[in-house]
Formats: sequence, structure tokens, C-alpha cells
Amino acid sequence: QNKTLSIKRMGYLACSLFLGPESEMLILLVATLQKDLMSKEVQEIAIALNTVTKIVSASIVSALVDPVTKLLNHAHELIRKKAIMALFKMYTISPTSVIEFNDKLKKALCDKDPSVMGASLAIYFELCKKNPQPYKELAGSFVAILKQILENKLPREYDYHRIPAPWIQIKLLQILGQIGANDPKVCEQIYEILAQAMKRADDTGINIGYAITYQCVKTIASIYPNQTLLETAANSVSKFLNAQTNTNWNNLKYLGNI
Repeated sequence: QNKTLSIKRMGYLACSLFLGPESEMLILLVATLQKDLMSKEVQEIAIALNTVTKIVSASIVSALVDPVTKLLNHAHELIRKKAIMALFKMYTISPTSVIEFNDKLKKALCDKDPSVMGASLAIYFELCKKNPQPYKELAGSFVAILKQILENKLPREYDYHRIPAPWIQIKLLQILGQIGANDPKVCEQIYEILAQAMKRADDTGINIGYAITYQCVKTIASIYPNQTLLETAANSVSKFLNAQTNTNWNNLKYLGNI
């Protein structure tokens, strides 16, 4: 209940560490969490959302789902990002308590801030690993986002060594690999952008570019086969295996072998 943020954070951290999901003391936290989730202070809300993702259990989901859901419309992108992550945790614990979760996730995917969109992609990847079928219809959206990234439409602060949003690229490639497996219709939407992503990453000659190339190769191997892309992937693997002059040639050879 302390108004000092550092002390409040410490109190919540202690609860996260020492209270298990079946602890009756969690119920005592509900009112405090609800109050902090409705606070006007961004940091108080962020601390409460962090705590929700760590301690929420089936016994308290119903009491917290509404205030967390309302935060999906918060003005600050940090809160929207943490809210969708907290809501996903609740969904994994009690799917019936989170009404229309997929619609809320789609809204986060279309968020104007890339950090919120990136958080939704991490969730989509986890969902696709379990069952990609319901998310195949979003192939066009995932491709459109990747195209925007490759065309440098995201803010410059998401660049790393002049590569646009590399970690978001990798997450998108992982998702496309999941939804494109054994599905030629979905893959027709994927082939072109996958070739573009691979060409751009292959031309960089830096580590993060190699990481994207590696993920492109994995995605090409996962989806319905395309002869042109398979040949491109084989060439990239050959470059990894034959690396001699690069300072990280041992790492590249390792990538080529796996």
C-alpha cells in the first residue's frame, strides 16, 4: 500500500517470490492490485501488471481480467504492451475467463506502436506452436508487417546495426514457418516476402544479418516447399559452411551444420 514506488515494487516482488499460486494470501492482494491497475500513474500500473503476470492464478483471474482488459486502450504504449501480456497469462490459466481474447490480440497486432505489436507477435508464436490452424487467416497481416519492416517504415530506434527491427523480423519468420507448414495456399502469400527478407539479410555481412538468414533458412525448410527458395537456402547454408575470412567463422560453420 506504500505510495513510494520503490517500496511498492519491493512489496510486490516479495509477493511474487514467496506466494505460490495456491496461497490464500493472494486473495488479500486483489484489492490492492485492482486499485493500482486503475491508478493514474503509469509506473504504478506497470508495477501492478508485472505482478499480475507472475502471481495470477485461477482463483483470482476473474477479479483482475476486467481492469487489465480496460488497459488495452491506455494512452501509454508501455501499459498496452504489458496489458496484452498479462491478459495472455490469464488466458493460459483460464481461457473461459478472457472473453474474445483473439479479438483483443488482433487489436494489439494492429497497434500503432511497434512495441505493442511485437508483444502480440510473441503471443501469436506461442499459440501457433500449439495449433497454427486458427491463425492461418492472418498470414496476410504477418506478411504486411514484415514488408513494412523491410521497407524501413518502423521508427529508427528499432534498427540494430542498420538492420530494421531484426528481432521482430525473426519472430514473424518463426510464425510464418508455423502457419505455412504443409499449406500451399498460405505459402503463396509467404514466398515473395521470404525471398526479400533473406536477400536483404544475406547482403549485410554482420551477425544480426546472419541470424535473420538462419531463421529464413529454417522457415523455408518448414513451409510447403518452393524450389527457388530451397536453392537460395542451400546457397546460404553453403556460405556458412565455407566461411573462412569472417571473424566469427566458427559460429557460422556451426549454423551451417545445424
